[in-house]
Amino acid sequence: MIDSIKAYAKINLHLEVLNKRPDGYHNICSIMAKVDIFDLLQLEQCEVCKPGVVTTSLQCIGGLNASVLENIPARENLIVKAVEMYCHHAGIGLQVAIAIQKNIPSQAGLAGGSTDAAGMLLLLNKRLKHFNEQELMAIAHSIGADVPFCINGNVALCESMGEVVTPLPQIALPSYAIIIYDGIPCNTKQAYADLKRGTQPVASSKDEILPLWKKGDSHSLLKLFKNDFQDIIFNNNPVLVTVYNTLKSYQPDFVQMTGSGSAIFALFFDSRRAENVYGRIQSRFSQVFFTKLLMI
Repeated sequence: MIDSIKAYAKINLHLEVLNKRPDGYHNICSIMAKVDIFDLLQLEQCEVCKPGVVTTSLQCIGGLNASVLENIPARENLIVKAVEMYCHHAGIGLQVAIAIQKNIPSQAGLAGGSTDAAGMLLLLNKRLKHFNEQELMAIAHSIGADVPFCINGNVALCESMGEVVTPLPQIALPSYAIIIYDGIPCNTKQAYADLKRGTQPVASSKDEILPLWKKGDSHSLLKLFKNDFQDIIFNNNPVLVTVYNTLKSYQPDFVQMTGSGSAIFALFFDSRRAENVYGRIQSRFSQVFFTKLLMI
């Protein structure tokens, strides 16, 4: 039996980096939203064996960014890490074979590795049923900061390191998205270092965002949303300023970089406007996606 799952990319509608933690990581306040760009994972073999024996075979079966997997050593692949962590917490061994169609670019701020890890955990748990959702979220947190969100919810407030995930109700945000990734990778660890946040706790915009969200005041929210990484990443990569200004020139309802870069997205209320802009720019950059937020 082959089980499969779509592992969706995410964008950060809002991203504040608050302070550096004693463990060296950072506290954040972010609104994350999944978009309809996905990697397809297929669990082709899953055989339980004695504890401590974990064998993971990973085969790429194409996709827009299939070459990404060629550049990631097996031990650094978050899919492999997800299998190992699942086995560790379940106290089992596994022989696993996975096939993946890879469409999400790497080091783009779209959670390509994190969503694959989340998809792998969900596939294994669907088959083996060792954990409830809360336990699976804890395992996800041990793999990476964005992995818990990728498991739970399509739009959510993410706090602490990102692992405290509060799903948010649907509101009338501009849901048609153009996302540009122009082949410039960004290193998340370096981006955090460049921010030079101190250890003193800092207040977030959460208390402003949540009442506006409850009222469904999307226009006020769009004025409040920001990304603390954007200016630093743009200063180091002038090409990204061109990408941003290109999108901005078409007067979208919102435009911003996602994560620590380097993908930049524009949001539109009107699908026809978005489609028209996509037609004008799709050949000008390495990768241009026309997609939607997954609001439900």
